[in-house]
Amino acid sequence: MNIRALAVPVIAAALLLGTAGCGVFVPTATMKQYSAGDGLNVNVGKLELRNVMVITDESGDASLVGTIVNDSTNVQYVTARFRTATPVDVKFVAPEGITKIGLADDNPIVVHGTALKAGQYIEIYFQYGGEDGVGISVPVWDGTNPNYAPYAPSLYTPEPTPVPTPTETPSN
Repeated sequence: MNIRALAVPVIAAALLLGTAGCGVFVPTATMKQYSAGDGLNVNVGKLELRNVMVITDESGDASLVGTIVNDSTNVQYVTARFRTATPVDVKFVAPEGITKIGLADDNPIVVHGTALKAGQYIEIYFQYGGEDGVGISVPVWDGTNPNYAPYAPSLYTPEPTPVPTPTETPSN
């Protein structure tokens, strides 16, 4: 058999494996799951919490920000437990569909006195109804950053509680 006749396919195979061989042994980066945003994603039962993060500023308070997708046909009452030195529970409503939470979205969730600092992570445990809860370590961002400034907890002013006016008692 002629050695030249075998050399061409051997060289072609070596070139093909040499130029495409890296992809055979290296895992594809696009197959790795990650949160494409500043916050984190988590599923709790039929609720999908997306881009969940905490914004803080010099006030020492913290603002929970994110989006909730409720694929069920029921309104869900969600509890978020901030696992700080003194755990704090906040409750909010997740109606059917998409709900944004945060000051700039007119649905504020502010926790007072957390003393969180930007750059930290805070463990938050989300749970509703009889579903098993899920805890995630949520990033804390700086509210003085222009991107997060509309969500800064220092902008929060609670609605005043209406004071009932005394009624006159009828005279006999």
